[in-house]
Amino acid sequence: MMDTREVKFDLRTKLMLLLVVNLFLLLSHALIFELVLVFVCLLLITIYGQTKSALHFLTAFFIMLGIEQLATPHMNGFAFTLVSFLVVSLRKFLPCFILGKWILTKTEVSEFVAVMWKLKLPQTAIIPLSVIFRYFPTIKEEWTSIRAAMKMRGIHVSLEHIMVPLLMSAVNVSEELSAAALCRGLDNPGVHTSLVQVKFGHHDIAVWVITGVLAILTLIMKGVGIL
Repeated sequence: MMDTREVKFDLRTKLMLLLVVNLFLLLSHALIFELVLVFVCLLLITIYGQTKSALHFLTAFFIMLGIEQLATPHMNGFAFTLVSFLVVSLRKFLPCFILGKWILTKTEVSEFVAVMWKLKLPQTAIIPLSVIFRYFPTIKEEWTSIRAAMKMRGIHVSLEHIMVPLLMSAVNVSEELSAAALCRGLDNPGVHTSLVQVKFGHHDIAVWVITGVLAILTLIMKGVGIL
């Protein structure tokens, strides 16, 4: 597996990739183009050590593709509309889910905040976004703790027994994270400094150039009716 310790992309590059992939999916309805985007995204997270997640995403993609190609032709009426809409919508946005997971797992909160300041976003946006970004990694931990408590008490899995504790935990954790963010001085109107150095590297420049070329080629192919 490729050593990625020196291949670290700037968060702005990651967000650009997420935006461009989303635009590509909206521009094209060709299945082969969708397959290429999915496999490129899967290759990216595989290189960064997320092989298990890549296999899960790949399995989900082929399951949804199989349902659309094999099951929906035998349906009609409301069932066809509902299943087709859900399957196609989830499959279309699967590359965005893949890149979103990669961004969340491979981006430190300090880097995220530093980039937000670099982009000169208002404080009213930076503080909520930093709290949300910090909370996502805790969802899995809270989910595991709730399931363990239910199993220990012999409670069967139900939406009520999972969602109520999860929502209560979300409220408490969000308040704690907000207080921690304010203690760190995120609401200070003055100039902020950070130990994280935010700058584009050679890999970022290469990705921006390649993505720009691909975007131009995609628009040209879309214009001539290839996609």
